[in-house]
Amino acid sequence: MIRSAHNRGILIGHGDTDECEHGYLRDYAKQLPELGQWTLKVTSKKEAKSPRKKGKKRGKKQTVTRKSREARMAVSAAPIQINPPCTKSGDYEESSQAMWIVRVWEVSPPKGQERLEWFLLTNEPVDSFTAAYRVVGWYECRWVIEEYHKGMKTGCRIESPQFETQERLQPAIALISVVALTLLTLRDAARRPDAKKRLATEVISSDYVTVLSAWRHGKARNDWTVHDFYYALARLGGHQN
Repeated sequence: MIRSAHNRGILIGHGDTDECEHGYLRDYAKQLPELGQWTLKVTSKKEAKSPRKKGKKRGKKQTVTRKSREARMAVSAAPIQINPPCTKSGDYEESSQAMWIVRVWEVSPPKGQERLEWFLLTNEPVDSFTAAYRVVGWYECRWVIEEYHKGMKTGCRIESPQFETQERLQPAIALISVVALTLLTLRDAARRPDAKKRLATEVISSDYVTVLSAWRHGKARNDWTVHDFYYALARLGGHQN
């Protein structure tokens, strides 16, 4: 499942390519009938956006403030085929790809607020509200995935190894993936209200706790909390507490 960034050329339906009607992804999605609604809690947010002017490049960046609110969301879906790019870039078959378009939008945004709207593409069949809502749930996991990738790239420097073959690179990726996931789990546990009471061994291997506490205090401390372990680990990276 991915989020669509462009109003791509499509074929409507999953039928024979010679018989399907041509169209454009977003234009077609906005015509689809609604499958159902639900309420979404939206947090406040400030971000810099460049408005796109019709037929022109993006304008100057402006600070946009999103107010917190209870948004009424709707979803629709339909089978489509994504046409290959007119200008080929990369190694792929020049044939249409059968997918499903899932449009998610805010029904009645408050005055002065930008409408929430996403166009999602998936190869999973979406023929009901339940199936469409499941796809939306997958998209909501994107921030956790982004943090995981950030941990792999920035924290563990997964792009630094100079292996030249797939056989050498795959084991390194496997090990780094485990490290990144462990750090992400530890970070989330350290942000919880019970971090100063919860034992670190509930989250991290007892061997790690033994080694790190011995480095920090000169003797093993198995009574360390998540908070104790987290800050001691941060000191190894230069954190000043």
